[in-house]
Amino acid sequence: MVQQLDSASWYSHGNSLHRQGIYEGAIAQYDQLLAAQPDLYEVWTYRGYALEQLGQLREALANFEQALKVSSDFALAWHGKGIVLAKLANYDEALTCFNKTIKLAPKDAQAWYNRGSTLAHLHRFEEALSSFNRTLELTPNDYKAWYHRSKVLTNLGYLYAALASLEKAVDIKPDCYYAWNYRGTVLKKLGSYKEAIASFDQSLQIKPNHSDAWYNKARCYALEGDTKQALCYLHRAIKLNPTLYTTLARVDSDFSQLITHPQFRALIYPRQPSEMTH
Repeated sequence: MVQQLDSASWYSHGNSLHRQGIYEGAIAQYDQLLAAQPDLYEVWTYRGYALEQLGQLREALANFEQALKVSSDFALAWHGKGIVLAKLANYDEALTCFNKTIKLAPKDAQAWYNRGSTLAHLHRFEEALSSFNRTLELTPNDYKAWYHRSKVLTNLGYLYAALASLEKAVDIKPDCYYAWNYRGTVLKKLGSYKEAIASFDQSLQIKPNHSDAWYNKARCYALEGDTKQALCYLHRAIKLNPTLYTTLARVDSDFSQLITHPQFRALIYPRQPSEMTH
């Protein structure tokens, strides 16, 4: 006869499955525990995180709220609730949850990071910057925090500080293609087109089909007056995502010198099959 697992074993096994990314299996273990002891707020919390990973956000939210009914000062549940609310684009309520989290756990770097991201979504950039600065005091090698800090600094108009933040990001994570791409974007804003192009090239070495980097290269060449290269790289971007980049290019002032160029117009206003002669 198989000996029944005790609560500690169910809990341990559930958390082990959770760490391995086997979320359905973890939930099944947590359900066994909750059937016998429905007031285990830690289990409701971990169940909520598993559901969040599975994209079942509304159910995850209900689990975090259940945990907080039992223990209103459990920081991990407040944090999980904030993550789910942010994913649901309910940023004001998410911010309340992250504020509660850091009040209960002031050294939780991830909570400071998520608070910063939420504040950025709310366009509260000065506060977001403070949050990312706190994240980096706690975890100086968090390249994502350096990257998002740079975006906040750009929004505040501090382009050279943004560039320095991106340098930190790519020093820590040299294969972070989106940081190289954003570095190029900041350099373009500063008028350093050749350096920007080199940064976009670095991004494309890491991720050759990164359409945004192809598009940004085209913008730099257009601003330099190199029509041939601009059209070449715009074509590459449009091949990867026709709807997005034809729409963007039509209203992008970086291409203002090309607006009457027949090749440019052919790229951004492609003829539909119904318009072609039979």
